[in-house]
Amino acid sequence: MKYLQVLLVVVISALIGYTTNVLAIKSLFRPIRPVKLGPFRFQGLIPKRRFEVARSIGSMVASELLSQDDLISQIIDDQDEERFRKLLLEKIQKIVLEKIAFLPLGFQDKILDTIEEKMDKESPKLFNEVKTLAEDHIRNKVDVGALIEEKINALDLERLEELILKISGKELRAIEWVGLLMGAGIGLIQGLLTVYL
Repeated sequence: MKYLQVLLVVVISALIGYTTNVLAIKSLFRPIRPVKLGPFRFQGLIPKRRFEVARSIGSMVASELLSQDDLISQIIDDQDEERFRKLLLEKIQKIVLEKIAFLPLGFQDKILDTIEEKMDKESPKLFNEVKTLAEDHIRNKVDVGALIEEKINALDLERLEELILKISGKELRAIEWVGLLMGAGIGLIQGLLTVYL
């Protein structure tokens, strides 16, 4: 009889621990729209503080994960210099060839060789100028934190909930099971104390 009493307390406590954690996790997202019960208003934590959460995530991503310098290093690197030189040389040679098509081929080749020599000399400086201009443009125009904040705020709340659950579903499920185990442990202690004291 005593074992049955202890087992009953363990099962009830485990269910209480599990249910409490499940409700706590659900209350992060639900209710999505404010619900009024008498003088009280209830709304899920994330829907209620959506704009603060979006701002915090945007700020954290911009400062810790993806800075403007990270973007710049991915967009423009030193390997682009050769592609830039080739592209510029091709464009200039094409324009010049159209203008000097009436000259004999020997003169055309000399002119194109001279242009290529000049490009080899000048293109690193020109590339650095373009690179600096692009970097300044990115630094002045691209706010990573604001972009992320804007994207999060543009999501409807159901989609935001879906994304968060997709990212942290296993961990949230683990929290539910920890509630069950903690409830069972507390119930076991309580049951043993009640029966044997």
